[in-house]
Amino acid sequence: MRLRPLLVLSLLLPARALAQQPALPPVDTAVVALQLSDGSTLTGRVVASYDSSCTVVTLAGLKVVVPRGSLTGWRLQAGGTLPGGRYARRDPGRTRLFLAPTARTLPRGEGYVGDYYVFFPVAGYGIADRFMLSGGMSLIPGVPLDEQLLYLAPKIGVVQTPTFSLAVGALYMRLNLSDLVNAWGGVGYASATFGSEDGALTLGLGWPVASGGASRSPWFMAGGERRVSRGIKLMAEGWKFPGSTEVPVVGGVRFIDEKVAVDLGLVQVLGADFRGIVPWVDFSVKW
Repeated sequence: MRLRPLLVLSLLLPARALAQQPALPPVDTAVVALQLSDGSTLTGRVVASYDSSCTVVTLAGLKVVVPRGSLTGWRLQAGGTLPGGRYARRDPGRTRLFLAPTARTLPRGEGYVGDYYVFFPVAGYGIADRFMLSGGMSLIPGVPLDEQLLYLAPKIGVVQTPTFSLAVGALYMRLNLSDLVNAWGGVGYASATFGSEDGALTLGLGWPVASGGASRSPWFMAGGERRVSRGIKLMAEGWKFPGSTEVPVVGGVRFIDEKVAVDLGLVQVLGADFRGIVPWVDFSVKW
């Protein structure tokens, strides 16, 4: 009679251990990242799934059988697909071009830190799936902290799909240079992005406001992006401000890693007396 409890226990323990293991990812065309018990990560597409294992085709085309006991977790790996079915990393800087905001927002809990020209750091965070907040403060050597430039930029995603996004947002800036300047300014805007992260056109329309009053004329922005390889994207943008015939334009390249985006470009102001070209550099790190 004592054998019966032992037999029942021997049947329940494997079932309990199996239940505690993470569920296997579904067979799908989506790219997933599998976390393994040795601490490594395997990225690819699941092409077959069984009770005790799954078969993954990696980004390099290798077929790997992963035992269920080696799997500690998995997640969908956001990104695009290049011609030929090759997987492309998701752009960590997808919420902007060089400076112009796209209509994309960060998902809840995702953030980044970045920097423009060394002295203008910035950080952004997804407070909700369609609401993000970014901002920062200049760090110019020799300037007191209370006289540095402050900037804050909330953005709300009205429509967020893989091929079209619509957002509204604002940019607020504050500058206090003792008795020389004590003013604030900003802009409220709407932007629309047509296309995917691999190729898109972004259009923006906004109205500037400042401590001296608001402008009745809007500014316009247009920009584009095109991924040419897994880790390289070409970008360009231009701005038209009210009351000015000058048009600043930026063009260049973005280098994309899994968590890092680095932008290198050239800036020229069309219609200005100064016809020189100024280099552009910035980066952002996803966290």
